[in-house]
Amino acid sequence: MNRITDYVDLLVKTKVPYLDVIAFKDGEELFRYYNARKGATGKERLLMFSATKPLTAVLALRLVEEGVLSLDTPVSELLPEYKDVYLLNEKGERIPPKTVMTVKHLLTMTAGLTYDLSRYPVEQALQGKGSMTDTRAAASAFAKAPLVFNPGARFQYSLCHDVLAAVIEVASGMPFSAYMKRIILDPLGMENTCFSKRSDNDVADLYTADAEGNVYLSAKENTLLVSDRYESGGAGLISTIEDYARFARALSIGGAGILQAESLKRLYTPTLDTIAVDNSFTCVQGSDYGYGLGVRVRRVPTAWGLSVGEYGWDGAAGTYLMVDPVKRVSVVIGLHLMNWPAVFRHEHLAIVQKIYEAFSI
Repeated sequence: MNRITDYVDLLVKTKVPYLDVIAFKDGEELFRYYNARKGATGKERLLMFSATKPLTAVLALRLVEEGVLSLDTPVSELLPEYKDVYLLNEKGERIPPKTVMTVKHLLTMTAGLTYDLSRYPVEQALQGKGSMTDTRAAASAFAKAPLVFNPGARFQYSLCHDVLAAVIEVASGMPFSAYMKRIILDPLGMENTCFSKRSDNDVADLYTADAEGNVYLSAKENTLLVSDRYESGGAGLISTIEDYARFARALSIGGAGILQAESLKRLYTPTLDTIAVDNSFTCVQGSDYGYGLGVRVRRVPTAWGLSVGEYGWDGAAGTYLMVDPVKRVSVVIGLHLMNWPAVFRHEHLAIVQKIYEAFSI
Protein backbone atom coordinates (compact mmCIF):
# COMPACT_ATOMS: atom_id res chain seq x y z
CA MET A 1 0.00 0.00 0.00
CA ASN A 2 2.87 2.40 0.73
CA ARG A 3 3.90 2.21 -2.91
CA ILE A 4 0.50 3.55 -3.94
CA THR A 5 0.25 6.28 -1.32
CA ASP A 6 3.83 7.37 -1.99
CA TYR A 7 3.04 7.59 -5.69
CA VAL A 8 -0.11 9.66 -5.06
CA ASP A 9 1.90 11.97 -2.81
CA LEU A 10 4.55 12.36 -5.51
CA LEU A 11 1.93 13.19 -8.15
CA VAL A 12 0.37 15.82 -5.90
CA LYS A 13 3.77 17.30 -5.16
CA THR A 14 4.96 17.42 -8.77
CA LYS A 15 1.96 17.35 -11.14
CA VAL A 16 -1.55 17.91 -9.78
CA PRO A 17 -3.06 19.95 -6.92
CA TYR A 18 -5.50 17.26 -5.78
CA LEU A 19 -5.88 13.51 -6.17
CA ASP A 20 -8.39 11.01 -4.73
CA VAL A 21 -8.30 7.25 -5.37
CA ILE A 22 -10.78 4.55 -4.33
CA ALA A 23 -10.62 0.85 -5.25
CA PHE A 24 -13.08 -1.97 -4.55
CA LYS A 25 -12.78 -5.72 -5.03
CA ASP A 26 -15.69 -8.14 -4.66
CA GLY A 27 -17.75 -5.28 -3.28
CA GLU A 28 -15.35 -4.52 -0.43
CA GLU A 29 -13.23 -1.40 -0.20
CA LEU A 30 -9.66 -2.35 -1.05
CA PHE A 31 -7.90 1.01 -1.03
CA ARG A 32 -8.68 4.67 -0.35
CA TYR A 33 -6.26 7.56 -0.25
CA TYR A 34 -6.43 11.25 -1.10
CA ASN A 35 -4.10 14.21 -0.89
CA ALA A 36 -4.06 17.85 -1.97
CA ARG A 37 -1.65 20.75 -1.79
CA LYS A 38 -4.27 22.82 0.01
CA GLY A 39 -5.55 19.91 2.07
CA ALA A 40 -8.49 17.61 1.34
CA THR A 41 -11.36 16.00 3.23
CA GLY A 42 -12.33 13.26 0.77
CA LYS A 43 -15.76 14.90 0.49
CA GLU A 44 -14.92 17.31 -2.32
CA ARG A 45 -17.75 17.90 -4.79
CA LEU A 46 -16.44 17.71 -8.35
CA LEU A 47 -17.72 18.59 -11.81
CA MET A 48 -17.86 15.15 -13.40
CA PHE A 49 -18.18 16.24 -17.03
CA SER A 50 -18.10 13.15 -19.31
CA ALA A 51 -17.93 10.74 -16.38
CA THR A 52 -21.71 11.37 -16.50
CA LYS A 53 -21.97 9.29 -19.68
CA PRO A 54 -21.73 5.79 -18.13
CA LEU A 55 -24.72 6.54 -15.88
CA THR A 56 -26.74 7.71 -18.88
CA ALA A 57 -25.81 4.54 -20.76
CA VAL A 58 -26.87 2.38 -17.82
CA LEU A 59 -30.25 4.14 -17.66
CA ALA A 60 -30.82 3.54 -21.37
CA LEU A 61 -29.99 -0.15 -20.96
CA ARG A 62 -32.34 -0.35 -17.99
CA LEU A 63 -35.17 0.81 -20.26
CA VAL A 64 -34.09 -1.76 -22.87
CA GLU A 65 -34.07 -4.41 -20.16
CA GLU A 66 -37.62 -3.46 -19.19
CA GLY A 67 -38.81 -3.57 -22.79
CA VAL A 68 -39.59 0.15 -22.96
CA LEU A 69 -36.87 0.72 -25.58
CA SER A 70 -34.79 -1.42 -27.89
CA LEU A 71 -31.39 -0.61 -29.33
CA ASP A 72 -33.09 -0.42 -32.73
CA THR A 73 -35.76 2.07 -31.65
CA PRO A 74 -35.61 5.10 -33.98
CA VAL A 75 -34.79 8.28 -32.07
CA SER A 76 -37.62 10.00 -33.95
CA GLU A 77 -40.20 7.73 -32.27
CA LEU A 78 -39.50 9.58 -29.02
CA LEU A 79 -38.16 12.88 -30.35
CA PRO A 80 -40.29 13.68 -33.43
CA GLU A 81 -38.02 16.50 -34.63
CA TYR A 82 -35.40 13.86 -35.48
CA LYS A 83 -37.63 12.76 -38.37
CA ASP A 84 -36.30 15.85 -40.14
CA VAL A 85 -32.55 15.46 -39.55
CA TYR A 86 -30.51 15.99 -42.68
CA LEU A 87 -27.06 16.12 -44.24
CA LEU A 88 -25.66 18.62 -46.75
CA ASN A 89 -24.45 17.47 -50.15
CA GLU A 90 -21.51 18.95 -52.04
CA LYS A 91 -23.75 21.76 -53.29
CA GLY A 92 -24.84 22.65 -49.77
CA GLU A 93 -28.32 21.26 -50.36
CA ARG A 94 -30.23 19.39 -47.67
CA ILE A 95 -30.51 15.64 -48.23
CA PRO A 96 -32.08 12.98 -45.98
CA PRO A 97 -29.73 10.51 -44.27
CA LYS A 98 -29.45 7.03 -45.80
CA THR A 99 -29.99 5.39 -42.41
CA VAL A 100 -32.40 6.06 -39.55
CA MET A 101 -30.81 7.25 -36.30
CA THR A 102 -31.43 4.74 -33.50
CA VAL A 103 -30.84 4.41 -29.77
CA LYS A 104 -27.82 2.22 -30.55
CA HIS A 105 -26.29 4.99 -32.67
CA LEU A 106 -26.56 7.33 -29.68
CA LEU A 107 -24.99 4.79 -27.32
CA THR A 108 -22.11 4.08 -29.71
CA MET A 109 -21.37 7.69 -30.74
CA THR A 110 -22.20 6.89 -34.37
CA ALA A 111 -25.29 9.09 -34.82
CA GLY A 112 -23.68 11.76 -37.02
CA LEU A 113 -23.78 14.47 -34.34
CA THR A 114 -20.93 16.75 -33.24
CA TYR A 115 -19.95 18.41 -29.94
CA ASP A 116 -20.14 21.93 -31.39
CA LEU A 117 -22.73 24.02 -29.57
CA SER A 118 -21.72 27.11 -31.59
CA ARG A 119 -22.91 25.79 -34.96
CA TYR A 120 -25.26 28.42 -36.34
CA PRO A 121 -28.55 26.48 -36.37
CA VAL A 122 -27.90 25.07 -32.88
CA GLU A 123 -26.74 28.35 -31.36
CA GLN A 124 -29.71 30.20 -32.86
CA ALA A 125 -32.19 27.63 -31.54
CA LEU A 126 -30.65 27.65 -28.06
CA GLN A 127 -30.68 31.45 -27.89
CA GLY A 128 -34.33 31.46 -28.86
CA LYS A 129 -35.19 29.24 -25.91
CA GLY A 130 -32.82 31.02 -23.52
CA SER A 131 -33.08 30.17 -19.83
CA MET A 132 -36.02 27.85 -20.55
CA THR A 133 -33.78 25.38 -22.36
CA ASP A 134 -34.22 22.07 -20.59
CA THR A 135 -33.01 18.60 -21.58
CA ARG A 136 -35.79 18.04 -24.09
CA ALA A 137 -35.55 21.52 -25.62
CA ALA A 138 -31.79 21.23 -26.04
CA ALA A 139 -32.14 17.93 -27.88
CA SER A 140 -34.61 19.61 -30.19
CA ALA A 141 -32.09 22.38 -30.88
CA PHE A 142 -29.35 19.87 -31.71
CA ALA A 143 -31.55 18.44 -34.47
CA LYS A 144 -31.47 21.78 -36.30
CA ALA A 145 -27.87 21.38 -37.45
CA PRO A 146 -26.93 19.04 -40.30
CA LEU A 147 -25.54 15.63 -39.47
CA VAL A 148 -21.89 15.27 -40.43
CA PHE A 149 -22.29 11.67 -41.64
CA ASN A 150 -24.98 9.04 -42.05
CA PRO A 151 -25.91 7.36 -38.75
CA GLY A 152 -23.84 4.22 -38.28
CA ALA A 153 -21.11 5.23 -40.74
CA ARG A 154 -18.39 6.07 -38.20
CA PHE A 155 -17.52 6.99 -34.62
CA GLN A 156 -17.40 10.62 -33.53
CA TYR A 157 -17.40 11.89 -29.97
CA SER A 158 -20.43 14.13 -29.76
CA LEU A 159 -23.66 15.17 -28.05
CA CYS A 160 -25.08 11.66 -28.47
CA HIS A 161 -25.53 11.07 -24.73
CA ASP A 162 -27.23 14.45 -24.31
CA VAL A 163 -29.80 13.44 -26.92
CA LEU A 164 -29.99 10.03 -25.23
CA ALA A 165 -30.94 11.80 -21.98
CA ALA A 166 -33.93 13.34 -23.75
CA VAL A 167 -34.88 9.92 -25.15
CA ILE A 168 -34.71 8.48 -21.63
CA GLU A 169 -36.82 11.34 -20.31
CA VAL A 170 -39.58 10.69 -22.84
CA ALA A 171 -39.39 6.89 -22.57
CA SER A 172 -39.48 6.89 -18.75
CA GLY A 173 -42.11 9.61 -18.49
CA MET A 174 -39.97 11.37 -15.88
CA PRO A 175 -37.44 14.21 -15.82
CA PHE A 176 -34.01 12.77 -16.57
CA SER A 177 -32.68 13.61 -13.10
CA ALA A 178 -35.72 12.03 -11.42
CA TYR A 179 -35.28 8.80 -13.36
CA MET A 180 -31.57 8.69 -12.54
CA LYS A 181 -32.38 9.29 -8.88
CA ARG A 182 -34.90 6.46 -8.82
CA ILE A 183 -32.84 3.87 -10.70
CA ILE A 184 -29.24 4.66 -9.63
CA LEU A 185 -28.71 7.39 -7.06
CA ASP A 186 -31.20 6.38 -4.36
CA PRO A 187 -30.61 2.60 -4.52
CA LEU A 188 -26.84 3.11 -4.32
CA GLY A 189 -26.98 5.79 -1.62
CA MET A 190 -25.41 8.45 -3.87
CA GLU A 191 -26.69 11.35 -1.77
CA ASN A 192 -24.06 13.83 -2.94
CA THR A 193 -24.67 13.44 -6.68
CA CYS A 194 -26.85 15.86 -8.63
CA PHE A 195 -26.99 17.88 -11.83
CA SER A 196 -24.96 21.07 -11.86
CA LYS A 197 -25.90 24.59 -12.85
CA ARG A 198 -24.00 26.60 -15.48
CA SER A 199 -21.87 28.24 -12.83
CA ASP A 200 -21.90 26.22 -9.61
CA ASN A 201 -19.50 27.56 -6.99
CA ASP A 202 -20.43 24.89 -4.45
CA VAL A 203 -17.70 22.63 -5.79
CA ALA A 204 -14.02 22.14 -5.06
CA ASP A 205 -11.40 24.37 -6.65
CA LEU A 206 -11.15 23.66 -10.36
CA TYR A 207 -7.73 23.87 -11.99
CA THR A 208 -6.46 24.01 -15.57
CA ALA A 209 -3.15 22.82 -16.99
CA ASP A 210 -1.59 24.67 -19.93
CA ALA A 211 0.47 23.15 -22.72
CA GLU A 212 3.70 23.78 -20.81
CA GLY A 213 2.46 21.88 -17.79
CA ASN A 214 1.71 24.89 -15.61
CA VAL A 215 -1.36 24.48 -13.38
CA TYR A 216 -3.57 27.36 -12.26
CA LEU A 217 -7.00 28.00 -10.73
CA SER A 218 -9.83 28.44 -13.22
CA ALA A 219 -13.50 29.37 -13.15
CA LYS A 220 -15.80 26.76 -11.65
CA GLU A 221 -18.04 26.44 -14.66
CA ASN A 222 -19.28 23.86 -17.08
CA THR A 223 -19.44 25.51 -20.49
CA LEU A 224 -21.28 22.49 -21.94
CA LEU A 225 -24.44 23.41 -20.02
CA VAL A 226 -26.74 25.65 -22.02
CA SER A 227 -28.95 26.76 -19.11
CA ASP A 228 -29.58 26.07 -15.44
CA ARG A 229 -32.53 23.87 -16.41
CA TYR A 230 -30.47 21.66 -18.69
CA GLU A 231 -29.67 18.17 -17.35
CA SER A 232 -26.85 17.04 -19.60
CA GLY A 233 -26.63 13.28 -20.06
CA GLY A 234 -23.15 13.74 -21.46
CA ALA A 235 -21.53 16.08 -18.96
CA GLY A 236 -23.93 17.39 -16.33
CA LEU A 237 -23.27 15.69 -12.99
CA ILE A 238 -21.63 16.93 -9.81
CA SER A 239 -20.50 14.19 -7.45
CA THR A 240 -17.91 13.17 -4.90
CA ILE A 241 -15.37 10.43 -5.51
CA GLU A 242 -16.93 8.48 -2.62
CA ASP A 243 -20.35 8.71 -4.27
CA TYR A 244 -19.14 7.89 -7.74
CA ALA A 245 -17.23 4.90 -6.35
CA ARG A 246 -20.59 3.48 -5.21
CA PHE A 247 -21.67 3.40 -8.85
CA ALA A 248 -18.36 1.81 -9.90
CA ARG A 249 -18.66 -0.79 -7.15
CA ALA A 250 -22.17 -1.72 -8.32
CA LEU A 251 -20.90 -2.30 -11.84
CA SER A 252 -17.98 -4.41 -10.61
CA ILE A 253 -20.22 -6.88 -8.77
CA GLY A 254 -22.63 -7.48 -11.63
CA GLY A 255 -25.03 -4.57 -11.50
CA ALA A 256 -26.18 -4.60 -7.86
CA GLY A 257 -29.82 -4.35 -8.84
CA ILE A 258 -29.50 -1.35 -11.16
CA LEU A 259 -28.97 -3.65 -14.15
CA GLN A 260 -29.23 -7.38 -14.65
CA ALA A 261 -25.98 -9.16 -15.44
CA GLU A 262 -26.87 -9.78 -19.08
CA SER A 263 -27.80 -6.14 -19.63
CA LEU A 264 -24.58 -5.03 -17.96
CA LYS A 265 -22.56 -7.32 -20.22
CA ARG A 266 -24.04 -5.53 -23.24
CA LEU A 267 -22.58 -2.30 -21.89
CA TYR A 268 -19.00 -3.55 -22.15
CA THR A 269 -19.25 -5.81 -25.18
CA PRO A 270 -17.32 -4.20 -28.09
CA THR A 271 -19.80 -3.06 -30.73
CA LEU A 272 -17.76 -1.19 -33.34
CA ASP A 273 -15.70 -4.00 -34.85
CA THR A 274 -16.15 -2.62 -38.38
CA ILE A 275 -15.90 1.06 -37.40
CA ALA A 276 -12.64 2.74 -36.43
CA VAL A 277 -12.62 4.32 -32.97
CA ASP A 278 -10.40 7.36 -32.35
CA ASN A 279 -7.86 5.60 -30.13
CA SER A 280 -5.81 8.76 -29.62
CA PHE A 281 -8.70 10.11 -27.57
CA THR A 282 -7.94 10.13 -23.83
CA CYS A 283 -11.20 8.47 -22.85
CA VAL A 284 -10.44 5.51 -25.11
CA GLN A 285 -6.81 5.23 -23.93
CA GLY A 286 -5.14 3.65 -26.93
CA SER A 287 -5.33 0.80 -29.38
CA ASP A 288 -5.82 -1.84 -26.68
CA TYR A 289 -9.39 -0.56 -26.35
CA GLY A 290 -12.53 -0.68 -28.43
CA TYR A 291 -15.93 0.84 -27.64
CA GLY A 292 -19.05 -0.72 -26.18
CA LEU A 293 -22.38 0.98 -25.45
CA GLY A 294 -21.03 4.18 -23.92
CA VAL A 295 -17.72 2.94 -22.48
CA ARG A 296 -14.22 2.07 -23.68
CA VAL A 297 -13.61 -1.70 -23.57
CA ARG A 298 -10.23 -3.45 -23.28
CA ARG A 299 -9.54 -5.94 -26.08
CA VAL A 300 -6.26 -7.45 -24.83
CA PRO A 301 -5.07 -8.22 -21.29
CA THR A 302 -2.09 -6.53 -19.68
CA ALA A 303 0.95 -8.41 -18.39
CA TRP A 304 0.20 -7.10 -14.91
CA GLY A 305 -3.40 -8.25 -14.68
CA LEU A 306 -6.07 -6.17 -16.41
CA SER A 307 -8.66 -8.45 -17.98
CA VAL A 308 -10.16 -8.43 -21.45
CA GLY A 309 -13.44 -6.59 -20.99
CA GLU A 310 -12.12 -4.03 -18.48
CA TYR A 311 -14.10 -0.89 -19.21
CA GLY A 312 -14.86 2.67 -18.14
CA TRP A 313 -14.63 6.31 -19.10
CA ASP A 314 -13.25 9.62 -17.85
CA GLY A 315 -14.17 13.31 -17.74
CA ALA A 316 -12.76 16.63 -18.88
CA ALA A 317 -11.51 17.36 -15.34
CA GLY A 318 -9.81 13.99 -14.99
CA THR A 319 -12.38 11.94 -13.09
CA TYR A 320 -11.72 8.33 -14.10
CA LEU A 321 -13.86 5.18 -13.97
CA MET A 322 -12.40 1.70 -14.43
CA VAL A 323 -14.20 -1.63 -13.93
CA ASP A 324 -12.70 -5.09 -14.34
CA PRO A 325 -15.76 -7.40 -14.51
CA VAL A 326 -13.66 -10.58 -14.53
CA LYS A 327 -11.77 -9.79 -11.33
CA ARG A 328 -14.67 -7.78 -9.86
CA VAL A 329 -12.50 -4.72 -9.31
CA SER A 330 -13.35 -1.04 -9.68
CA VAL A 331 -11.14 2.03 -9.40
CA VAL A 332 -12.27 5.65 -9.35
CA ILE A 333 -9.82 8.56 -9.50
CA GLY A 334 -10.57 12.27 -9.04
CA LEU A 335 -8.42 15.24 -10.15
CA HIS A 336 -10.61 18.29 -10.89
CA LEU A 337 -8.05 19.46 -13.43
CA MET A 338 -9.01 20.66 -16.92
CA ASN A 339 -6.67 19.73 -19.80
CA TRP A 340 -5.26 17.05 -17.51
CA PRO A 341 -3.52 15.12 -20.33
CA ALA A 342 -0.90 17.90 -20.43
CA VAL A 343 0.44 16.73 -17.06
CA PHE A 344 -1.31 13.45 -16.23
CA ARG A 345 -1.56 11.38 -19.42
CA HIS A 346 -1.07 7.65 -18.68
CA GLU A 347 -1.07 8.26 -14.91
CA HIS A 348 -4.60 6.91 -14.35
CA LEU A 349 -3.57 3.54 -15.70
CA ALA A 350 -0.26 3.71 -13.80
CA ILE A 351 -2.21 4.10 -10.54
CA VAL A 352 -4.44 1.15 -11.46
CA GLN A 353 -1.34 -0.94 -12.16
CA LYS A 354 0.15 -0.10 -8.76
CA ILE A 355 -3.10 -1.18 -7.09
CA TYR A 356 -3.14 -4.48 -9.00
CA GLU A 357 0.48 -5.16 -8.13
CA ALA A 358 0.24 -4.09 -4.48
CA PHE A 359 -2.76 -6.35 -3.84
CA SER A 360 -1.72 -9.18 -6.18
CA ILE A 361 -4.95 -8.90 -8.15
